[in-house]
Amino acid sequence: MAGEIAGSFLGAVGTYNFAVSLKVPMTGITGVAMIFNRLYGLPLGWMTLILNVPLALLCIRVLGKKFFFRSIRCMLCLSLMVDYVAPRLPVYDGDRLLAALGAGVLSGLGYGLIYKQNSSSGGTDFLTVAFKTHFRHISMGTLEFVTALAVMGAYAIVFDDMDGIMYGLVINYLMSAVINRILTGANEGSVTFTVTEHPQVVCDLISRQLDRGSTILEAHGGYTGEKKSVVMCVTSPKEVYVLQRALEKEDPDSFSVLMNCSEIHGEGFNVLELGKEK
Repeated sequence: MAGEIAGSFLGAVGTYNFAVSLKVPMTGITGVAMIFNRLYGLPLGWMTLILNVPLALLCIRVLGKKFFFRSIRCMLCLSLMVDYVAPRLPVYDGDRLLAALGAGVLSGLGYGLIYKQNSSSGGTDFLTVAFKTHFRHISMGTLEFVTALAVMGAYAIVFDDMDGIMYGLVINYLMSAVINRILTGANEGSVTFTVTEHPQVVCDLISRQLDRGSTILEAHGGYTGEKKSVVMCVTSPKEVYVLQRALEKEDPDSFSVLMNCSEIHGEGFNVLELGKEK
């Protein structure tokens, strides 16, 4: 709940205090609500909530009731933040490019925190998360960016503001990058391949220092043909330094190859999968 509140606050500030103040379009239902807000002065938060209802009802069967009700709670929180909290804060009225940068980063952080709670802010988020459950190889940030294109087109037709479209694309690119970083950062790790003549010593070291398992792979040198052993271990990023320092002391003749990986599935690692209940 705290993550949803923090995410809603950041998303509201990015939207109202940066994007709306300088008429810079955003993505999804929020972007559509911004068009109505600019044309008719309708409350942005409540307009977003009203536009969310049809999509929410369409996707309830795909995403499940628990995810649906978490998202409804978050939608209400975000709408209240946009209409009643953000207006009480200072509104940025400087350069449009700086406003776009601020909106993109703050909104990306906000929505990323919301997604990390296995929730959403509603609207096209329901569609993108539903799509993500069936096509997991496509990132959430990329899906968000694609949905932005339709809103950008509508904004261009209604307001004939090409500069606004470009700034809007900057916002949505930054949002996509920040969302991807937050979500993949939750699942990322490192794989260390250690070539050694004392594989059991290295395995014991990993078990003792990191309390993790390891795998011994048999190998041989490509030039000499000499038999070697390679110890593979998957760690969190912060454990890499501990492992390397321990290897320097216990097996100084070994050498290691480090590979970063965006997702690790299995025992000992928490994997974020949106819309999936534990």
